[in-house]
Amino acid sequence: MNDSQKSEVNARQSVTRKTSKHDVNLQKNNVVFFQLGLIVALILAIMVIEIKSPVTAFIPPPQEDVATISMNDMWNEPVRREEKKKPVEPKQEVSKVLPPKIAEPDVPEIDLPVDDFTPETDIPDLESLVDIPEPEIETFSVLGVEVVPVFPGCEGLQTNAERKACLQEKMGEFISKNFNTSLGEEYGLTGMNKVDVQFTIDEHGKVTELKTRAPHPALEQEAERIMQKLPQMTPGKQRDKNVRVIYYQPIRFKVQN
Repeated sequence: MNDSQKSEVNARQSVTRKTSKHDVNLQKNNVVFFQLGLIVALILAIMVIEIKSPVTAFIPPPQEDVATISMNDMWNEPVRREEKKKPVEPKQEVSKVLPPKIAEPDVPEIDLPVDDFTPETDIPDLESLVDIPEPEIETFSVLGVEVVPVFPGCEGLQTNAERKACLQEKMGEFISKNFNTSLGEEYGLTGMNKVDVQFTIDEHGKVTELKTRAPHPALEQEAERIMQKLPQMTPGKQRDKNVRVIYYQPIRFKVQN
């Protein structure tokens, strides 16, 4: 190989070496520029974020002086209960007063003769000193009493039914004999007239609590007059005790014109 050819070869090799070095330098520069650009971009992004969102400083509120109580202290501390003190009543001083000593007088003994002593024999009657209320007398109807009152003339009858029939018969005879039927004509009454009479035969056999009802006051007065003239009867009895007996007696008469 001649010198010209060698020089060309050397020239080509030198050019090739320069080109490879330049490529290597360009690759290194690209990496550096990329890293620098990335850092600059991150810095710009952080600055933008800090500008858009202002930082607010947190200031804690002032704390009050709060006593710290442990739960163990709460459970272990005994509960104090206030005891109500009863008011102390002042003691009353009781003064003991001793009875005075009385000297027994010297009384001479007197011997009374036995003949001079007269016992009191007039003892007052207790009934005169104490008002003893009389027992209340029971009242029965003539239909419900054990023994009906006995009209004079009916004493010999034995049964209660016989005495009741005799009482009604004797009562009717007495009224018919004594009642003034002419009063109806005097006061202008006509037809059949009725006078209702009710009275009580008391525990002594006397007529009391007389009640009448008639179409005219004159007839009522006449009925009262007749009933008050009834004779005293033997009182009715209940359990062998005198009782009051209510008796009803209608009086009928006809006024003829």
